[in-house]
Amino acid sequence: MIKVILFSLVFLFASHAYSEVDNDQWQDTGETYVDLINQGFEVKGYDMTNFKDEMGNLYLFFVTVLQKNKIVYECQEYQVFDNTMDTISLTFVCRKLVKPYKKGLKT
Repeated sequence: MIKVILFSLVFLFASHAYSEVDNDQWQDTGETYVDLINQGFEVKGYDMTNFKDEMGNLYLFFVTVLQKNKIVYECQEYQVFDNTMDTISLTFVCRKLVKPYKKGLKT
């Protein structure tokens, strides 16, 4: 019973906790892989994961980290394919590592 009460209290307080939307270290840009490579950035890391949903759609997630000197970008690509491998959705964004837009508490 105590676990249920504690869980309920944590859930109650957590549902009212909001993060600062502008306190982010990754700023969206309009850059693409080609733009960054042409500017001299090098791929420093790459990862991919995937899963299928109940309808047979395949979700692919790609993350690439590019760097030039002390400037770092993280590019994310999300693709969804149906069971015939036709693309249903494709999303791509490159984000630049920056200082947080707004400083958080006690920083």
